[in-house]
Amino acid sequence: MTGKRACLLIITAVIYMTLPQQSHAVQCNEQEWNKALSSQQTLDQRYNLLASQYNLWLPNFQHAVFLHQEFTQSELQFLWDSNRHDIRTKIAMQLESAQKASRDVINLLFLLDETPKYIVMQTEQWFQLGEKCKNEGLMSNYFSAELYLKSNQELKGSLDVLRRSLQTMQNYYDYEISALSALTEITSSP
Repeated sequence: MTGKRACLLIITAVIYMTLPQQSHAVQCNEQEWNKALSSQQTLDQRYNLLASQYNLWLPNFQHAVFLHQEFTQSELQFLWDSNRHDIRTKIAMQLESAQKASRDVINLLFLLDETPKYIVMQTEQWFQLGEKCKNEGLMSNYFSAELYLKSNQELKGSLDVLRRSLQTMQNYYDYEISALSALTEITSSP
């Protein structure tokens, strides 16, 4: 009997530890609204910072010259094989630049991939607050919460568009890295 009891205590402890720590009854009051508004503002700022970084990179990306688009792989190989120091230096610098840009995009994509969980949490917060206000007959608060829910759905859509745009950038840089790395690998092969 003590073995079963110990097992039940362990299971109870594990369940307790996996429950959300801040689970409490939501109330339709000023304190809950301020908390929801504050976390919404934090979420919006996070997205705006990510989008701003993308917008900062976009003109450089749009005006970038990708050697894999300007030359065929055979032409690039011919230029590399010409053994001209200035050409090799430019190709090496282009490769280094593409690798740095790729790392930057990967880092931004990582931060972007963390954001949907915050949108889900914020959406749940507005839903619970809206339902509580509706149940209390505070319809203007309920409708306001619904607007925030819609806003977060739109934010999720914007996040998806931003992700696809960054992935497109990443694909260009990856292809450039692949094409230019192939040149340097052929030279360094025995």
